[in-house]
Amino acid sequence: MKVLNNARKPHFQLALLALVAIAAMGCGGSDTVASPAAPALLTAAAGTTPDPGAGGVGTDPGTGTDPGGNGPGPGTCGEGDGTCTDASGPVTDEVLNAMKLAIQDEYHAEAVYARVIEDFGDVQPFYNIIYAEQRHSEAVGRVFTNHELPVPGSKSNPRDVASFDSLTEACAGAVEAELTNIALYDQFLTLDLPQDAHNVFTNIRAASLEKHLPAFQAC
Repeated sequence: MKVLNNARKPHFQLALLALVAIAAMGCGGSDTVASPAAPALLTAAAGTTPDPGAGGVGTDPGTGTDPGGNGPGPGTCGEGDGTCTDASGPVTDEVLNAMKLAIQDEYHAEAVYARVIEDFGDVQPFYNIIYAEQRHSEAVGRVFTNHELPVPGSKSNPRDVASFDSLTEACAGAVEAELTNIALYDQFLTLDLPQDAHNVFTNIRAASLEKHLPAFQAC
């Protein structure tokens, strides 16, 4: 993917997501790799906590929050009762495509926010929210694992995503990205999803709507 330098065009996020969608539809999912790492300095951030709101593996008691205000939506997947790993329900071709689109969208957001941090430093709210994006892609990856499917590798890289001329533009771009993310999950949640996928998608959508979007709108 070529670097997009004119980040001010209002349709750039949708264009990026269209490319992700095309790539994901043709992805066989055999290239299992970890999501692109955030800058090393992020791993040592003091006072920040990964967003548990995407569900994980069903062991979180539902009480964890991100002290930076960018953590989960209401509750966590299954309230610790194991339903995050409840793989009941079929993975149809339509559901599998939704899972691929979901994980690529989370990978893409992580890469874009990592690029912002590389360009502008440890700026908020990107510095906190990138942890949430990492957790979201991991949570979607667990859905693949639950159903004994290979986890697709990321098609996004911080060096190959949109760059911004200013932090103000980066915040505006992030708002558009979060709105698109919410719309994607609105579509996915109309499908006949397995229980684990439904729980994870519901909580990612809630985190994007209730935590990430307001944070970017205020920055």
